[in-house]
Amino acid sequence: MRKTVILLFILYLILFPSLSFARVFEKNTVLMGTDIEIIISHDSEEKVNTAFDAAIGEFKRIENEMSEWIEGTPVSNINQKAGKEAVVVPEELFKVIATAQKVSELSNGAFDISWASMRGLWKFGKGEERVPSPEEIRQRLPLVNYKNIELDEVKRTVFLKKEGMAIGLGAIAKGYAVDMAMQKMTNLGVKNAIIKAGGDMRIQGTKDGEPWDVGIKHPRDRKKLLGKLNLSNISISTSGDYERYFIKDGVLYHHIMDPKTGYPSRGCQSVTILAPDTMTSDALSTAVFVLGPEDGMRLIKSLSGIEGIIVDSNGHVHYSPGLGKGVDRRKGQ
Repeated sequence: MRKTVILLFILYLILFPSLSFARVFEKNTVLMGTDIEIIISHDSEEKVNTAFDAAIGEFKRIENEMSEWIEGTPVSNINQKAGKEAVVVPEELFKVIATAQKVSELSNGAFDISWASMRGLWKFGKGEERVPSPEEIRQRLPLVNYKNIELDEVKRTVFLKKEGMAIGLGAIAKGYAVDMAMQKMTNLGVKNAIIKAGGDMRIQGTKDGEPWDVGIKHPRDRKKLLGKLNLSNISISTSGDYERYFIKDGVLYHHIMDPKTGYPSRGCQSVTILAPDTMTSDALSTAVFVLGPEDGMRLIKSLSGIEGIIVDSNGHVHYSPGLGKGVDRRKGQ
């Protein structure tokens, strides 16, 4: 009898290999100035640990190439030589900056990596909150213009035309890092996983044969969700006014700035973008947030493979056509 049970169990595994006993593993760390969460569904803890290490290593590698805060990185060199000379950059950094420029064009400057030229005027750290004076903003704002970022594809150089200009890739490099980290894990045989970096997330494969269940945060009530999506093989990013902010004299100031005014964008509470890759969803969530609900939804509708959820400043929720009047619970398959 015992032999029969064992034989039947072996036959079961042979006939249904996809029904192996996967477990869910999770790892958390802080990189690129944000919380990183990696979730893997797999039956081998050894392979999972290897995948964790590879993904974290990829985040570190990209941070050391694309951070403007670390001295000696290519981005730091670009900023230091603003108005003086062009800088030869690595191929993938050039790709990310070129993609940022395309999103700037698509959004008519609502997304602009030269926003970093305003750094230091606004401060959001606890106990360091600061609202700059109108004069400070007026003096610095002329440095913010993506059209003054000159790219030479042949020489693979980046040149900031005005001295004092700076670029910052915080609204696109994290998404790129998520994509590259997931690719590393996939190459190691991990097919079912989620990587989350702040508001940016890549959902790959399934959990127990079903799409992953992903909740969309309510921007004003942390205990509530706007809704849930069952997702697979897709990226999702959320930009909101509730992550880094302070309130002064009854006014909420958040970190998502309008490059044209130098002040926080006022049209939205949150924007969630679904896209084929996380670099795209990351950049577009910021662009749409700055554009506001009407122009932002117009941009979403104009792009193939892009869906979005916008919560406007009055708390009204707007869904793109692919999501209908609610959430499509099977996106990305």
